[in-house]
Amino acid sequence: MAPRLLVSVFLCAMLLVPIALFLHPNASTDVKPDTLEGAVFNDADARASLSLLQKSSAVHLLVPVVPAKKSKILAAIRALIPAGIDMSAAFAEYVAMTLFVIIGCGSAMGVANKDGYAWVLQVALTFGFAISVLAYSIGHFSGAGQINCAVTFALAINGSLGWSQALVNLIFQLLGSVTGALILSVIYPINKGKDLTGNLASNGVGEGYTLFGALVGEAVGTFVLCFTVLNTAVDAATKANRSMACLAIGLSVFLAHSVLIPIDGCSINPTRSFGPALVATIRNRGKGDGKCTFDDMWIFWLGPLTGAALAVGVYQSLN
Repeated sequence: MAPRLLVSVFLCAMLLVPIALFLHPNASTDVKPDTLEGAVFNDADARASLSLLQKSSAVHLLVPVVPAKKSKILAAIRALIPAGIDMSAAFAEYVAMTLFVIIGCGSAMGVANKDGYAWVLQVALTFGFAISVLAYSIGHFSGAGQINCAVTFALAINGSLGWSQALVNLIFQLLGSVTGALILSVIYPINKGKDLTGNLASNGVGEGYTLFGALVGEAVGTFVLCFTVLNTAVDAATKANRSMACLAIGLSVFLAHSVLIPIDGCSINPTRSFGPALVATIRNRGKGDGKCTFDDMWIFWLGPLTGAALAVGVYQSLN
């Protein structure tokens, strides 16, 4: 099983890395070196604070040297991409979602259901911190660091993101979720009892809770997240506090997980739920233990998307 999973991860990387490297819509071969040097190095203080390595890296990154033959190939490939689609943004979502699933779900897999252990607090904090860290890391690529198709949906409804870009981001988020789950399957080997959730931290309504209650909880939790995103990372009135947006977004994720983990494991992120559920279902096929199922998956799509739409409605009403 492990070699097969590794091959799958490798194929995903081989497919997506070239896209990120070669299909960047803003890449240009006609950058003027003089302009670059004047913009970056004219200031004496800035020059003193930069190492030689940083200077050379900046020059080589912004003044690419592309062979003529390769340039024609890349131009032909870029021509296949619809206008207005930023593949770098989509690839950033893929990388962030892969890491998010590994970090968040991996935390739950290692400590879930331990007696006398504040595991709910740890997992909630891990998911919240992961969103803050990753949003700070990729926010300048994809805008607000979505890492969640419900957030992507909210931004599209609000008009902050084009629908074509939103669809491409969704596809890459789903791929990232599956890739992260595949990597977790290698980290936590099957039949070793190390995965304390038994299903790669897949979401499912807990015993004693109702489907409707979980649906409402997911909608409310996602409302909190998307309302925070819109007011801290999008609204022009909060531009002065923009540097704190990712922290506030991460805290909103922490708050939602603190409430919903005991109920359904907390999704508020359909793409995060999809990958682990898919890989866990395949991994545990034929065991008959009921740990891997898509029976409740509709809740983790309908609830978050409803919450996202409500957040946009309230946000626009207030503005």
